[in-house]
Amino acid sequence: MSQAASTAVIALVTHARYVPAEQRGRFVDRVREGLSDRALVIDTCHRVEAYLVSADDPERLAAAVSLPSGGSALIGEPAIRHAIGVAVGRDSVVVGEDQILHQIRVAVDASRESGALDPTLERLFGLALRAGRRARSWRQGPQRSLADVALSVIARLGGPLPGREVLVVGTGRMGQLAARAALGAGASVSVANRSAAGAQSVATATGARIEAFDPGAGIAEFDGIVVALGGPWPIAATTIEAVTASTTVLVDLSVPAAVPVVLAEALGPRFVSADALALDDADLAAPPDGSRARVDGLVDRATADFVDWLQRRGGRTTAEALVSHADREREAELAALWRLFPDLEPEAREAIEGMTRHLAHRLLREPLERLGRDVDGRDERAVRDLFAL
Repeated sequence: MSQAASTAVIALVTHARYVPAEQRGRFVDRVREGLSDRALVIDTCHRVEAYLVSADDPERLAAAVSLPSGGSALIGEPAIRHAIGVAVGRDSVVVGEDQILHQIRVAVDASRESGALDPTLERLFGLALRAGRRARSWRQGPQRSLADVALSVIARLGGPLPGREVLVVGTGRMGQLAARAALGAGASVSVANRSAAGAQSVATATGARIEAFDPGAGIAEFDGIVVALGGPWPIAATTIEAVTASTTVLVDLSVPAAVPVVLAEALGPRFVSADALALDDADLAAPPDGSRARVDGLVDRATADFVDWLQRRGGRTTAEALVSHADREREAELAALWRLFPDLEPEAREAIEGMTRHLAHRLLREPLERLGRDVDGRDERAVRDLFAL
């Protein structure tokens, strides 16, 4: 069987529920080094996934990039279903959250710009993004984000948020979401950032106060801290000692973790990492309207649509290969005939060529029609085996 007939969608998947952040970080480096020319990579705070269309054995691919323990190598329909489930937010810590759609679009654009985006993956993720947008159109009430989950944890461990002091460290997308969510929950919010201009911008937009990036002993005044940084949070020993001696709950949404290890260990259960949120009580992230069944139905339909397209695409490819094969054989026989009868009149040659084309079309009509009706790929495989395509 040809490579075209045996290729399949493969997904190499790691998630915070099963693979620690440090291992996910090393895994994405290996993928980008070894598969960058043909893989679409989705790298978020809770997942690293590589998608490709390949004739390779998925387990061999997984071994080639050292897929860590707890990771999964999916092939065919399970890989397709997983990709669509990710896009609709079914597999997120916050079911139906919006950030993943943006992250998938960024990954698709990056793969396309690098020339590594296989047309099959472009079709798959185009369909997945449409399904994701449709799922979100069903949403009722305000959308929750990972920042909301972080604040829910702070409230659960440290008490209700109204009137409490909350510090948000980092003013990127997640930091802004955390600041707005904390204000919406009735907390008194301060923001801190490496860049004073970034802190000022968020403070002006939200009405939050500005705190020093390293608050020192004053950090103990905060009941909850949400850290969302793209790098380490360099704080002095005075700050670490003050927050350790307090009752403050700290949630680090950064991946890799920004909070110093010594502080995370000292806080014990009052420290919650981004990975820990993925293992937290699912009720925190469950949609309140019971829409999971509806989303699951959407994933089922989108998966079936793509599988149907893939099968029909395979049939069309096989049909084209069969016609090309017949034409090559016919032309080779005609060339041999012309060598045997070099003096044939042009009219005779034209008549013979027309007869051979007509005969080839008649012989191919039934296999081509069967390929057009093929729904499970059996006829495609039979035709490829029969004609050694």
